[in-house]
Amino acid sequence: MASGNSEENVRDLTVESLELNRDILSAVAHELGGIATALDLRAAAMSASIPDKDLAALRGLAEELRMATRSVRFARGTDGFGTLNPTRPQALEDWWKFAARFTSVVLPRGITVESRFSDGHLNAAAASGLTWLWLAACKEIAERGIVSPCTVHLHGESGGNGSDAVTLTAEVDSDRFPAGKGSASRWVQYAAGVAQDLGVTAPSWEVAGSVVRWRCTLNG
Repeated sequence: MASGNSEENVRDLTVESLELNRDILSAVAHELGGIATALDLRAAAMSASIPDKDLAALRGLAEELRMATRSVRFARGTDGFGTLNPTRPQALEDWWKFAARFTSVVLPRGITVESRFSDGHLNAAAASGLTWLWLAACKEIAERGIVSPCTVHLHGESGGNGSDAVTLTAEVDSDRFPAGKGSASRWVQYAAGVAQDLGVTAPSWEVAGSVVRWRCTLNG
């Protein structure tokens, strides 16, 4: 969650928020562990010489480590420096590079996400808030028992005509989505709290013909 005084961020103390943080830490720990193992193997190969291919591999692994580190900072929200500096808007595609890492942990196995984004941009606060709203949406359909295999179609776009608004839309075939009411879900309530803090309309999954759609709009 975004960094700051815990008294000002009451949702940081909720069971749902703690659960999401555990999921995120699990994902980051898994990635760092895999990278560390690979680096150890390459280090052993360096004992005799350093071929160009090994040097290139090490550089690639180092970049993965940096990406994992940025993911941790990204989850924290606005910190006033680096890639999360509020003065540096973030492209939707860049937002997804980080959010996708967390999404793969939150969604059940057999659920894939196909993404497509336009040229929309987000400031640091909006990017962090969108992440938590999206992860809450993923947790909701996971707990309601989404049927796998299944593909979630995710699309992000700017408002156009000079608007700073950005809209993220997700769709799932209705025959893959569990029936039943979702209004009382703890994740719907959690998302409502996040949305209230952001000053936006709380998103939720709604039936729209042959698909179930989730849509979130916030200022970039």
